[in-house]
Amino acid sequence: MSRAYRISVRESLRRVVTAKDRVSTQLEILEVLPPEQMAELLANELEQRGYERDGEEMVKQLDNGVTVRVDTKTGTITVHAECAQQVDIEREKEGRAYDDAGTSAEATRKQLREDLRKDLERQAAQETAKLQTEVTDRLERELSGLRQELDQAVNRVTAEALKVKAAQMGQIKELTEDPQSGSLTIVVEV
Repeated sequence: MSRAYRISVRESLRRVVTAKDRVSTQLEILEVLPPEQMAELLANELEQRGYERDGEEMVKQLDNGVTVRVDTKTGTITVHAECAQQVDIEREKEGRAYDDAGTSAEATRKQLREDLRKDLERQAAQETAKLQTEVTDRLERELSGLRQELDQAVNRVTAEALKVKAAQMGQIKELTEDPQSGSLTIVVEV
């Protein structure tokens, strides 16, 4: 009569999982002035809104791991979100063998470890997917407020460019600006 032995195996996985997401789009800037002047006006306006110069780009780090980059020459906006998280997973699995130290027990342990490793990798992949969803959701939440902020900046840049262009054309006789509605009236004597 043979006896079955219970074999128990415990495995753990410790890993840092990361998730990233990014979106790029273009600002719609009217070319009222030459591109270099429009880029400088945009850079100045973004600087007033908390962006920092990084070469030809303006960069703003938001509190929740989101980075906004604006290329002032091309008007390209890139919003990037990234997050890393430590994942500690531990699992235990049991099986049966006909001996407690022989070939049957070793084969059972080996199979249990292999199954556990697959389970741990699957669980780590689920944690990565969950983190990816969180990062994407965070990016989407930031985009709505960011779009409004950047549209306001573009409107201010366009208004400033029109003022400069009007001054180049002749003497400004009257200038009426309503920040609430965004309307701008310039009367120029040529």
